[in-house]
Parts: sequence; C-alpha cells; structure tokens
Amino acid sequence: MNHASLRADLESLVGEQYVVEHPTEYHIYGQRPLLSVAPGSLEELAQAVARLAAEHVAIVPWGGGTQQTWGRPPSRPFAVVLTGRLNRILDYTPDDLTISVEAGMTLGALSAALAANGQMLPLDAPLPDRATIGGLLATAMDGPRRLGYGSARDLLIGIRVVEATGRISKAGGMVVKNVSGFDMMKLYLGSFGTLAIIASANFKLIPQPRSAASILCRAATSEPLWKLVNAIASSQLTPVAVEYLEAIDLAGGPFALAVRSEGLSAAVERHVRDVTTFAAQVGVQAEALRGEAHVRLWESINNLPQTASVAADELVVRITCLPAALSRVLAAARDVAQRAAVSLQAVARAINGIAYLRVRGSVSQLHEWHAAVLQVAPQTVLLATPTSLVAEMPAFGTQIANLEVMQRIKQEFDPENLLNPGRFVV
Repeated sequence: MNHASLRADLESLVGEQYVVEHPTEYHIYGQRPLLSVAPGSLEELAQAVARLAAEHVAIVPWGGGTQQTWGRPPSRPFAVVLTGRLNRILDYTPDDLTISVEAGMTLGALSAALAANGQMLPLDAPLPDRATIGGLLATAMDGPRRLGYGSARDLLIGIRVVEATGRISKAGGMVVKNVSGFDMMKLYLGSFGTLAIIASANFKLIPQPRSAASILCRAATSEPLWKLVNAIASSQLTPVAVEYLEAIDLAGGPFALAVRSEGLSAAVERHVRDVTTFAAQVGVQAEALRGEAHVRLWESINNLPQTASVAADELVVRITCLPAALSRVLAAARDVAQRAAVSLQAVARAINGIAYLRVRGSVSQLHEWHAAVLQVAPQTVLLATPTSLVAEMPAFGTQIANLEVMQRIKQEFDPENLLNPGRFVV
C-alpha cells in the first residue's frame, strides 16, 4: 500500500481536515485504525471506499461509536470510514408518513425533527443522541417498543448502500407497500457492516400517540411477574412494551415488570386499570407512571444495554430464545451469577424472548458465568467483553443458524473480505 498516496487522494476527495492518521478515538479493543476518513456526501463515501478497496485496506464503518464493541475485534489493520457528516434528511413529506435520512443522523436528531410534525419513528436505542441510524440498522438493535410497533425490519422501506468496491446500490423505495422483486434491504439488517456501508435509509412513520403511561409492577421474586406476563399476553390488551427488569435501580426492587401503553387516552387508562387488576390477582404491587417518571423509566431501560462506556470487569450480552423459555433462561443466568458471585442486571422483552444483561466480576468469574449461560442459551451474543477475554469467548454463541448461507452471501458481496473483517460470524 502506498500510504502517502492514499492519504493524499483521500484528502483531495473529502478535505484535509477530514482525514486523520492513527486517530486515538476510534480504537476497537485496543486496536487503532491506520486512518479515519469522514466523507460528506454519498459520492464522497463511494469514492473513499473505492480508493481504500484499491489499496486492499480493510474498512470499519463507524457511526456514533456506541456499538463498536459488539462481536469480535477486526482481524487485520483497518481504516475507519466515519458517517457522522452524512446526517441530513433527504426527503420528508409528513403527509406521506415516510422519510429518507442519511445513515449518520442520530436517532435523537431524527426524533426531534419528526416531533415537530407530531410523528415518530418508534425505534428505541441506548444513547439516542449518539446512536446513528446506520449503526442501529447494521446491528439490528431493538428496543422495548418492538412489541407494539415492530423492529427496524418492519419500519424500513428502502435503503441505499455503498458496496465494498465503492459501487452505490439501493433497494426498496419511498412506498410503504413495495412488493416488487427480492426484499434485498433486509440483508443489511444485522450484517454488522460486512456486506456494505449503509448510506441512507427510508422509513415509514407513525403519528405520535395522544397519551402514554406506564404501569410499574414490583415483586420480591420473579415468579409472579411471569404470571403477570402470561395474563397480559392472554388478554385483549395491546401494550407497546412489556419489559421484565431485574436489579434495575429505577424499578425500586429486585424484580419488576414495566408495561407501556400508548394511544388514545381511554385506551391508555384501560391498560392502567386492567394491568393493575391483573397485578393484584398475582399478588404484585402496581404503580402508574406518567409524565417525567414515565420518560425516565424508559430511558433507564433503553440505556441498560449501552456499550459506549463499559467497565473493565464488565460483560454485556444479548440473549435470544423462544419467548416461552425466557423466564427459565433468565432464572438459570441468575442462578449461575449467584454461584459465580458476579453481579447481574437484566432487561428483557418479556413477550419477544430477547434479553440484555450486564454482568460484573473478575475475569475468571465472567468466563465461568458465560460458559454456563451458553449451555442454556447457545445463541448468546457478546456486546462488550473485557479485552483479556475477547479472543477466547465465542462472540456469537455456539449455535449460529444458516452460517453456510451467510458465508456464501459474504463471498458474493465482499470476496476480498474488506468490510469489517473478522468482526461478524463470517
């Protein structure tokens, strides 16, 4: 690689101030990039990727940097391609309930822009003022309200990406019901930036609810809360989130269930009334939260899985399982934590079968806990790992579905393995 020539070309392309050699702030598990480059347009992004690809330089896409500890470290020296300057709204007609935004726009900025028109993109994410749209799509980050509104997969209607060669391609469009051809855009969801760099995305929007409230149910043990989950799931109620909490300060107790209702005022009040009744029937205390208390509760829940700041003795994982198995899996994780003498916090999408856990302890304790949890939850994904353990822990669990198919897709999209090499399962 002609390093001087590469840097000069990138500076000529995006501007000298947007190319930095060996930047200190974009390290991944102690590995510093060769350089960072921050394109300011789709065309600059495509040309920068093409120039790096011509020199066979590995590329790590970087949005807000809030999820860069997910998965494994890069397997070889790399350059960072920043999307922070790609932060504009490209197309927004409120009457159509659709929007197109660049990938570097943060979820917080997008939410603020939509709120001015009484609309929202109901995606939840840790640290929304830093988390970018591209990063959320690349990691398929989900939030508590996926129960009511679906995940990013359900809200995404179009996408534009830059492939490993620098070629620009797109899928979908600005039409909510787009049924022509293969649904290619779903390939990029959760691909960790290994197939292409997401440049922009189109979403369908939802009107903001007229009313919202939470019902926080506390208990000394977890068993009655799972009975409450079953009662809610079997009822005609349609909460937008049912979140199981364990050892979360704001919950006010060791175990809690947070139920979130949004919509017309009468519907919200019915949820408050019925969930409180269900809670009493299983012997659980319930408290309705509105206004600031309601907002703070869900900020606390959303931020628990954040990995932008993680202690050196901390492990953050995502567990997925069948919804019916979630209570058993979490009980096993808790039992193992007690035996290994590690602390544990958890938030879980109680009806979706997804949980995020933070565990703290010594290296040997964390290793023991993780190995035991894999026995009951083999699809446990590491979101943040102590550096001393990252090389030996299975980042994506011990049962990876459709691995051969993913390897073939990766080979087709990025045969030189330039995009995020080594970080994902392929």
